[in-house]
Formats: sequence, structure tokens, C-alpha cells
Amino acid sequence: MTQTATTSGTAPDSGKGSKFFKRAEEVAATGNWDFAIEMYLEGIQREPDNVERGHQPLREVAIKRKASGGKGPGLKDQLTRRQGRDALTNMVNAEYMLGKDPGSVTFMEQVFRAAQKLELPATTKWICEILLEAQRQASKPSKRILLTVAKAMEAAAEYGKAVAACDLAIQTYPGDGELTALQRNLSARYTIQAGKYDQEGDFTRSVADMDKQKELMQRDAMVQDQAFLAKQIEKARQEYLETPTIPGKINALADALLKFEDESYENEAIDVLAKAHRDTGAYQFKMRTGDIRMRQMQRRYRQMVEAGDRDGATEQARRQLAFELDEYTERAANYPTDLGIKFELGRRQMLAGKLDEAIASLQQAQRDPRRALRASSLVGQAFARKGWYKDAADTFRRALGMEMSEERGKELRYNLGDVLEKMGDLKGADEQFAAIAQVDYNYKDVRQRLEGLRAKLREAAQT
Repeated sequence: MTQTATTSGTAPDSGKGSKFFKRAEEVAATGNWDFAIEMYLEGIQREPDNVERGHQPLREVAIKRKASGGKGPGLKDQLTRRQGRDALTNMVNAEYMLGKDPGSVTFMEQVFRAAQKLELPATTKWICEILLEAQRQASKPSKRILLTVAKAMEAAAEYGKAVAACDLAIQTYPGDGELTALQRNLSARYTIQAGKYDQEGDFTRSVADMDKQKELMQRDAMVQDQAFLAKQIEKARQEYLETPTIPGKINALADALLKFEDESYENEAIDVLAKAHRDTGAYQFKMRTGDIRMRQMQRRYRQMVEAGDRDGATEQARRQLAFELDEYTERAANYPTDLGIKFELGRRQMLAGKLDEAIASLQQAQRDPRRALRASSLVGQAFARKGWYKDAADTFRRALGMEMSEERGKELRYNLGDVLEKMGDLKGADEQFAAIAQVDYNYKDVRQRLEGLRAKLREAAQT
């Protein structure tokens, strides 16, 4: 894709991306996601603040591509699309990477920073909403990211979304004075804005816009009630019936059906995708049916746990593991160079006790920079379970040389300390557990492990 250099903070003239957006729409309808991404980015290069025709449909294509088994960015992409000095090129490169890995918060943040530097209000608001949704789905939302979103939304006078970001941050970090003060200020401004008390116009005008605003929120998956989703399904179903062999229409219907999170609709999606697989032979459709079935099995497991049916949940977990093991084994055979699939296969082989197979799969997954650390940790654990303690220790030590979060570092040190103790290296084990205790005294049973080790070391010194 051509990348025209621009001065940071300066956007090209608008209105010049139309033919590329149109071509992208045509290509996307055929399911050629990669080419569609390229065309959307060509349009964005020329109209960088066009959310409706550029950024948003590109995002939809990226999600469909991912759902159909599309691979993430490769090493070449990571090398050639690094962030540099030019803000527009940075945004295009980051959005290309996000197109290949739509769940990456790192790439979302890169798009955000470039959009702010280019002073693109619509794009900044759009990517902030995506960042906010990503934090809602995160196991532990980031205070830094949520504050960034809140302040950017405040600057755009989007006080409702700014409050939502603050609320989520406070749920994760209760009692934080900075967050509480910001939330109080934003809530007051949102109340004024919602009633338009600070404007001379009457309140009736805002009520008249309610249906339109509701539709926009629904389109953004913010308030997707059943009536709206049913209409979306019917529309997607009609388009699919008109052209049932076009991948874009097949996936669009499946996407619409899956938004309900209802098993009957999910089963219809499975039928649609299974037919597409039979008709076209494209494995991506079969893979999507597997994703749906795994989601259904996981939901049944959660329901059994919540109902207190421990035996049923245990049996369900066994069935799910057996299914997922077969599923990822087949995927690895169809996509032998996909390291993400190798990683997921290795995880399940570990859970099933297939340690030799797990080690082989995870060692291949280590070549993926995004999964190298987690794969190395699992390889070390597999060696330890086999009783190969020296190999496990060497693997954990190599992993500790990589960049990682504090939590991941504690886990690796704990596992290394455990195997060193089993090898009889009490001093080495003491060093690892002590390093953990110095940053998190209450981590697992580190305190008890240290006390036991030091008692043994004192006893050995006395003999």
C-alpha cells in the first residue's frame, strides 16, 4: 500500500478516498478480507477522519476476518510497520496491525495516539469507544487506559462516555481519590449536558433525537435490545438467501445470529456455516462452527458451576477438553504454520496430560513473539510434570530473560523455585522465593516455602 508522507499533525485533503472505500466495500462483500483492509487503508490515507466509510467498516472487516480464522500480523508486518515520526503513517500502520489483530490493545493505543496528534476528533472518539469496550472485556481493566479514555472523551464533550470510563476504573480500583474526583466532576457536567440546561434551546429537541441516538448506540453494540437484533438477523438472512455462496454474507448472518447468545440462534449459525463448508470446502467455516460449539460448552459448564452441580461441571469439563483437543488437532493439521493454533493445541494437550505432544506444540509456538513467554512457561511446567527438573529450570531461566509483567515474573520465579527445591538446590530455591516475597509477601504459599527452606538450610549448616 502506498504511504504518502505528511507532516505530523497535518491531514491530507478530505474527499479523496471515496473510490478506495467503494472498492473496499465491494471486496469485503466477497470475503476477501485482506484486500479489503488494504483498500480501506488507502482510503483512510486520503481521508483520515472518515469513520463512517473508513475506520468503522475496516473494524468490522477485521473482526470478520479474525472470526473466519485469519492470522495475526507476521514478523515482516511487525518490522515494516513500526511506529515512527510521521503521525499519519503511524495511524495507518497501527490500523493495519489492528486489522490483523483486532483485539490488540497495544495497536488500539497506537491508533489513538496518532489520531490525537493529527487532531482527528471523529477518529479519536471512535477509537476511544473501542478502547473502552476492550477494557470492559479485560480481566483487570487498566487505570491508565481508562483515564486516557475519560480525559479524551471529556475534551470532546462526550461526558457520558467519560463517566462510563471512570465508573469502570473505580469498580477495579475502589477508593482511588483521583478517579473519584474526576468521576464527580464528569457526572455533574454530564447531568447538565443530558438535560441541555446550559443551552437556551428547549428540552423537546433532545427528546426528538432519542430514536436516532438509540439506533446509533445499538449499531455500536452499546444498547442492542432483542427487537433490534432480530431486525439485524432478518436483514442478514435475506441478504444471505440472495447470495448464499458469498463468504461475506455467510459470515454476516452468522455474526448477527451469534449476538443473541441464544443456543437456538447459535445452532442456526452452525447450520449455515456447516452448509458453507460443504458447499465451498473452505475450512474457515468449519472452524467457526467449532468456536460456537466451544462457546456453548463453556456456557453449560458455567451454568453447572453456578447451580452447584460439581459432578456435572466436572463431567462437562472433561467433554469440553476432549472436544477442544480434537478441534485444535484438526486445525493444526489444516494450518500447520499458524503458531497461535499450535499454542492453543499445546495448552489443551497439557490439560489432557499429553506432555510429550504438548512440549512439541508449545516449542513451536515459542517462535511467535506474542506467545513466546506464555509458551515457554508452559514448556517448563510440562518438563516439571515429567520429572525433567533440570530442563524445566533451564526453560524457566530463559523465560525470565524476556520482558514481562510483574505477575508473570512472580509465576515464573515460583515455578523455578519449586523445581530447584525438588532438585535439592535449596539455596537456589530460596533465592527465587525470596525475590517474590520482597515484592509480594502474600503470593501463594511463598512465606511458608521460605520458612521451610531456611529451616532446612540452617539444619544443613549445623551438620
